Amino acid sequence: MTRPGTLETLGRLLSRAADIVGIGLFLAAFAGFIVQIFFRYVMGTPLVWSEEFVMIAFIWTVFWAAAFLVPIREHVTFDVVYDVVSPKTQRILAIFTMVVAITAFGLLILPTIDYLDFLTRKKSPVLRIPMHWVYGCYLFFVVGLTLKMLGRLLRLFGPNWRDAL
Repeated sequence: MTRPGTLETLGRLLSRAADIVGIGLFLAAFAGFIVQIFFRYVMGTPLVWSEEFVMIAFIWTVFWAAAFLVPIREHVTFDVVYDVVSPKTQRILAIFTMVVAITAFGLLILPTIDYLDFLTRKKSPVLRIPMHWVYGCYLFFVVGLTLKMLGRLLRLFGPNWRDAL
């Protein structure tokens, strides 16, 4: 039995770390929601900060999961034509799709950084968290998904391209 390559091991470690972060974000949103319900309906004293906390945790959970937890082939796709053509045609369609998506997402990176820089001057209404931290998850989403698509594109040009379909 051979030892897995360093890159493969690193990939598994990063995937596991992404899973743990995703679980933590979801648990934070869920716990905040439960605390909010408890204080509002059991204690009769709604908390001011809990709704904003849950919203921020939910935003981070959604973008983090979309970027790092959902496999690239599981994202929303238009498969009506793709599923009925030959594997070689599927490969061409997948390459075209990845090139277009990588280009589009790549073009989003600098404007996203610029907008997040603008948001450094604003704070959330209740928790007073700088808004670039609230919406910084979008940059993780754009960069993370771009890297995943780039990885799939490289696999589509490799000898085991059928595995990337």
